This record gives sequence, structure tokens and C-alpha cells, in this order.
Amino acid sequence: MGKFIRNSKDLGEAIRRARKAKDLRQVDVAQKASVRQALISELENGATTAKLDTVIKIVAALDLDLSIVPRHIASFDPTKY
Repeated sequence: MGKFIRNSKDLGEAIRRARKAKDLRQVDVAQKASVRQALISELENGATTAKLDTVIKIVAALDLDLSIVPRHIASFDPTKY
């Protein structure tokens, strides 16, 4: 089962885990996704506002898909994100 991504830190951690599980360096993922290695580093550290299409290219370079699922928590508090 995948991990729920609710903020940029969660996304970065998921990307780092996937990259390491495939024994890839940041530069390897960057080359596959046609982005800068520094962007991979920023993304993994939750410190970027990368465009969605860029995130999708990086996720695809890791042979992953993004999906949207119904929230398991009934209420939404945008101040927690």
C-alpha cells in the first residue's frame, strides 16, 4: 500500500524512499526526468514549489503513478497543511 501525501514533506520522503529502493542517485532520476539534480534534492527535502507536470515527470522516472483517493478523515482543516 502507498503512503498518503498531504504536504510537500510527505511527497519528498516518498520520492526519496522510492529512489533509494531502486538504488538510484538523485542525478540518475534527474536525467531520466530531464530536470536538474538540484530540483530532486529540493523536492526530497520538501523545499520546492515544483510544477505539477515536473513532479509527474519525476514520479514517472521512478516508475510510479500518482492517484487521487477519497480522504479517510471526514473533516478538512486547511491550517494543518
